[in-house]
Amino acid sequence: MGRRSVFQKTVADPDTTAALAVVEMEQRQDEFKLTEQQARERAIAQCHEVIGRIQGLEMVSKFADVSNLMWLKGVKEQKIYRDLPNIGTWDKFCDYIGISRQKVDEDLLNLRAFGEDFLTTVSKLRVGYRELRKLRQLAHEGDVVVDAECITIGDETIPITEENAEDIQAAIQGLMENKAAEIEEQQASIRAKDKVLKDKEKVINRQAKELAKLEGRAEAKGLTAEEDAILQDLDNSRTIFDGYLMKYDPDKNPLPEGATVRMRAKYMHTLDYFKRVIIAAFDTAADLYGTPEMDDDWLPPHLRGKGDDNSAEE
Repeated sequence: MGRRSVFQKTVADPDTTAALAVVEMEQRQDEFKLTEQQARERAIAQCHEVIGRIQGLEMVSKFADVSNLMWLKGVKEQKIYRDLPNIGTWDKFCDYIGISRQKVDEDLLNLRAFGEDFLTTVSKLRVGYRELRKLRQLAHEGDVVVDAECITIGDETIPITEENAEDIQAAIQGLMENKAAEIEEQQASIRAKDKVLKDKEKVINRQAKELAKLEGRAEAKGLTAEEDAILQDLDNSRTIFDGYLMKYDPDKNPLPEGATVRMRAKYMHTLDYFKRVIIAAFDTAADLYGTPEMDDDWLPPHLRGKGDDNSAEE
């Protein structure tokens, strides 16, 4: 009885209960650490065993299947290579087993992006590292979705099975071709825009040179560039107008000798039309800018000599 009451009292004591709980937790942590250490030691031993098989049987060329890739994934994630003698780093580990680190890391990226089932299926297809890299990028962009059972490419969803291997390959190939065409179209658009920009730049440079030339010429005349440009344009227009009207000068280009009444009437009507248009423009301009003084010795164009300047005063 005495022992039982003491035991009951001990159990009922809050401090004792807390102390026992702490001891129990520490025991569990020690057991977990022991289990974790044992698992790590087993992984290290397995690592030595697999490396021995690789080197002893020269099976490096057959090592890159998905199951061995899963093993490599565990070695890297758990950093088992750190506990291997004379290795210590992932680079040295890959070099030690005779496999390129770049290749292993590429495989692990594909494993993380697509999963074990998909890689097992595509290993039977003509899908290389370049295609998988592109496919991985497309998966990142959302054009390809791979889950545990299916791959979705665009609007097409295909179960990841050996029976659908050819359909998966055809869908991948079609996606690659479409993306390549889109990229080519984008690049062509960029090239076209670049050409337009270069052409515009050439035009701007040419105009800048012409403007500089005009400004230099205007400055030599004591004019602004705007004044010189307008005066030059008016001189050119007057020359063109003189040449055009010479076609209707009765002294230079008379009507045929046998011109009919209708032909003569139409000829005079045309000249009258020219006259009315010119007078209308002149009257409007005179209201805006004033009436200039005309030369008293004005001559029609066909009667002017080469050195004559019988135009209106500027």
